[in-house]
Amino acid sequence: MSVLKFSQFSDPSLFHSIDPPRLRVFLDGYRDYLRSRDFKTPADAKFTDAHVGQLIGILNTATRDTPPDFLEGFFHANELNNDKGMESLLSTASKKGVAIPDGDLTPADLALFLWMVQPGLVRRANCERIIHRFQSFQYYQNELGDAPPFSLPSDAVLKQIRVALDTFNRDRHRGGGSDVWMYHFGDDVAFLLRHGRLIVRDEVMEGDTPRPDVRRSVGYDLVVYNRKTGEIRVRAELVGERRFYCQLFGRYLFDDPGFFPPGELFDLSPIQELGEDIQTPAHVDGIARIRLVEIREVLLGDHTLTTTHRADEVFPALKEHSKQITPTARLLHARFRFWLTDGHETTVTIYSGNIIRHTRPVGVDAIHQWMIHHGIRVRNHAPNATATLATLASH
Repeated sequence: MSVLKFSQFSDPSLFHSIDPPRLRVFLDGYRDYLRSRDFKTPADAKFTDAHVGQLIGILNTATRDTPPDFLEGFFHANELNNDKGMESLLSTASKKGVAIPDGDLTPADLALFLWMVQPGLVRRANCERIIHRFQSFQYYQNELGDAPPFSLPSDAVLKQIRVALDTFNRDRHRGGGSDVWMYHFGDDVAFLLRHGRLIVRDEVMEGDTPRPDVRRSVGYDLVVYNRKTGEIRVRAELVGERRFYCQLFGRYLFDDPGFFPPGELFDLSPIQELGEDIQTPAHVDGIARIRLVEIREVLLGDHTLTTTHRADEVFPALKEHSKQITPTARLLHARFRFWLTDGHETTVTIYSGNIIRHTRPVGVDAIHQWMIHHGIRVRNHAPNATATLATLASH
């Protein structure tokens, strides 16, 4: 999975695309550190290829003495150095009423300018760049299945989240230095999380001389809560981190560490891929007939649009009214009616992520096999106690 993390800097054009006087002003803020790395900022702001090459080397061999803001400023400039990044930067600056310098600015140039004015604006722009690319996230529905009342966490609560992040990372030998920033994007509330990674011990060449290199890089994860759907989506590299974030934000947003069960069990995208064929029993013993009776989809954006299609048979109803399940939508839940060969009937509601609900406990094994066959049930997932089947007698 792609995550927000520092990558190796390699392209000199990033630095050459920044207005030289602006780059000099930015570097002057770290004069002592750069002097310790034998880098002298040119007083006339004429950055040669040799200057840029030396800067790239410094960024790629950051040490524990490297100022975090120095690294993060270039990180965001690099991440946002494209057309989408430029759109996010301009939109964020406009909303906050920040005047943009005259002239033709490149995305990296604008990012560095805004970083020196208001770093939070650049972090927000980088969040906005990826926040609606929902394929990059893992989704977790809450235990209720619906969106509960929600209040934005206070600064005191954000501080508690920061302390919990530090504790979690120190216990894993990744040190402190964690931080959290909160941003609003329509129905989405995004939390950008900074943390340290494991210490890396290596040997590098400095010129023609090898030397030991010890560093602890910085990682950025993203947790987004949607107030309309009641889901959180997590962009993090490790399964343990994703499970921890489910507990962390369940605790501090809803006072319940188990509010977002962390199992990744169900994927509803096969419904979009297979269409009516998803209703095929697939030669599973025990199932006579299947019908989709409800599907709920969401289009993410500044204003989240949620649509529910409900009918005795959804697919024929959609055809009759010249509609279809939106190919680009995220499916929140699907409700199927099963007729079993033993004469029983049951209705099953599957929530994308980790929740399934049966109206009665019949045909459970057969339905499980049907879900595996069609790819709705994620294979090779470890059993999760929080994802037990829930029977609703009064469905």
